[in-house]
Amino acid sequence: MLQELYITNFVLIDKVTINLCERLNVFSGATGVGKSMVIGALNFILGGRATADLVRSGKEDATVIGKFFINDKNLLKQIQKVSDNSDMEEEILLQRSIDTSGRSRCRLNDIPITVSTLKEVGDILVNIHGQHEHETLLHGMNQLYILDDFGGISPLREQFAQVYQQFTEKTMVRDTLKNNQQERRQMMDLYAFQTDEIDKAQLKAGEAEELEKERLLLSNAEKIFSTVSSCYSQLYESSDAILEKLKSVMRELQSVAKLDDTLQKIFDDSSQSAYQLEDTAFSLGKYRDGFNYDPQRLESIEERLNTIRKLKSKYGTTVEEILSYRDKISEKLKLLSEEGTTAEHLDEEIETLTKTLKQKGGELTKKRLSTADQLAPLINKELHDLGIPHGRFCVQITSPFLHNNGEPQVLEAKRHGFEQVDFLISPNPGEDLKPLKKIASGGEISRVMLALKHQLAKVDKTPVLVFDEIDANIGGRMGEVIGEKLSSIARSHQVICITHLPQIASYADEQWKVSKLVKNGKTVSSIENLSKESRLEEIADMIRGSEKTDITRKQAQEMLRDAKRKGKK
Repeated sequence: MLQELYITNFVLIDKVTINLCERLNVFSGATGVGKSMVIGALNFILGGRATADLVRSGKEDATVIGKFFINDKNLLKQIQKVSDNSDMEEEILLQRSIDTSGRSRCRLNDIPITVSTLKEVGDILVNIHGQHEHETLLHGMNQLYILDDFGGISPLREQFAQVYQQFTEKTMVRDTLKNNQQERRQMMDLYAFQTDEIDKAQLKAGEAEELEKERLLLSNAEKIFSTVSSCYSQLYESSDAILEKLKSVMRELQSVAKLDDTLQKIFDDSSQSAYQLEDTAFSLGKYRDGFNYDPQRLESIEERLNTIRKLKSKYGTTVEEILSYRDKISEKLKLLSEEGTTAEHLDEEIETLTKTLKQKGGELTKKRLSTADQLAPLINKELHDLGIPHGRFCVQITSPFLHNNGEPQVLEAKRHGFEQVDFLISPNPGEDLKPLKKIASGGEISRVMLALKHQLAKVDKTPVLVFDEIDANIGGRMGEVIGEKLSSIARSHQVICITHLPQIASYADEQWKVSKLVKNGKTVSSIENLSKESRLEEIADMIRGSEKTDITRKQAQEMLRDAKRKGKK
C-alpha cells in the first residue's frame, strides 16, 4: 500500500504530506481547486510524462516522494527483479524531482534509477483509472485484454505471442530463401563483402578512444618534450637551478633553526619541499629520457583512425556497434548460405511451431469462451445494481481465421490468438445486443467500465487502485451504489478516489478536502485531512454548497451513517 505521499512545489501545491489509510481514500473539493493534482503527483512518481511547467511558479524544482509498504512477496520479487536490487525490503521509497529546465531525476530507496525503471516499478504498484478511460473500453483489443485479465489468461496469450513471433520470423526467412533467389544471392554478396571489410580491419572495443589519446600526445610531442626539458633544467640542471637555491636557503636556515622552534618548523617544511622537488625533477628527467617521438607512428594512427571513421559511416557510430552489426549479418549470411538444408530445416521448425500455435490457440479459445460465460452474468448483475435494471451484457467471441473445416488459419492469426472479442450490450428492453462502441450514452459506458473494474479488482494483483473522477457522466442517484462498489474493492485493495459526489465520499475510510486560497499574493492548493466534524460539513457542502442548512447536515449525517453500515457488509 501507499502509506505516505509527500509533495512539494508541484503546480499549485506548496508543501503537503498525505498519510493514506489502507482502504478507501477520497479526495473532494470544489471544481477547479486542484483535486486531480494529487493524481498528477502520483502519476509523476510512477514514471508519467513530466514537463517543466509542473514546477510551482517562483521555485527551482518540484519533488514528489511516495512511501510504499509491500507485504506481497511475489510483488516484492517483481520489483527486485525490475530494479536489479535483491536486498530490497518491504518498505520502499519512490522519489522524483524536476527542475525548471525540465530535467528529471528519479530514485528508488535513494538509489538513482531511470524513468523507464521507475515506470516499470510504478506499473507493479499502482493502477490509475482516469475519467476518460471509458474511451479505451470501446476498442476491441482492450476488450480482449480485459477478458484475458479476468480469466487469468494473459500469461497464455503471451506464450502464444512468443511462439507466433518465432513462427512469423522463420516463415519470412524460409520464404526469402525459396522465392527470392536473385535477391538472396545479392544479399549474400553484400553480407560477405561487409563481413570481410569489417574483419580485415580487426577492430577492438575501445580502440578508437585509445588511438585518439595517443594521437593527441604525438601531435604535441615537440611541445611536450620542450616543456619537460625546460622544467627539468630549471629545477635541477641549470647553474641557477631552483633546487640548488633552495638547498642554499636550507643551509642558512639550519644554522639558526635550533635557536627557535618556529624557525625549526620552517626548516623542516623546506626540507620536505626539497624532497618533493627532487622527486619531481627525477620524474621529469626520467620522462624526458624515455620520451620517444616516432613520426611514422603518428602517420600510422591517422591511417587507422581514418579506417575506423569510414567503417563508422557505414555500420555504426561506435566500434562496438560495428562489431555487433558484423555478428548480425554473419548470422544472416549463415542462414542464406545454407539455402537447401536451411529451408528444409525451417520447414520442419515451422511445422512444429504451427502445431504449437494451434494447440495454444485452441487453449486460448476454450478459456476465453469459458471466461466469457463467467463474466457476462456478473456484469449483468453489476449493471442492474448501477441503474440499468434491464441491461444485458454479452461477450461475443468470433474466429475469422478459420478454414471451412474449423481448423485455424495459422498464417492469418494475430499475436493475440485466433479470435476477436467484442463487448455487446442492450441497455433497454426490446433492444438487440449491439457493440459497446455504438452506444451513445457516456453514462452507460462509464457504468459498464465501473462494473468491469469492480469484477476485475477481484483478480487484480496491483495493490493500489486509483479512480480519477470515474463518476463522470453519472448522476447523484447512482453515487451510493458506486460508493458501495468502491468500498467493496477497498476490502482487497487500497483505493484512492477523486470525486464530486457526496454519496461516494460518504463511503471513505479517510477523506481529504482540497481547497484553493491566495497566500502572500500567490494561489495555493491546500489538502486537509478531515475530522469527523469537518467531514460532516464537507459532505453537506457537496450536497448543497455554501447554502447548506441544518437539514442538509442531517442529510449528510444520515448519508455517512448509511455508508458506514453498508460498508461493513
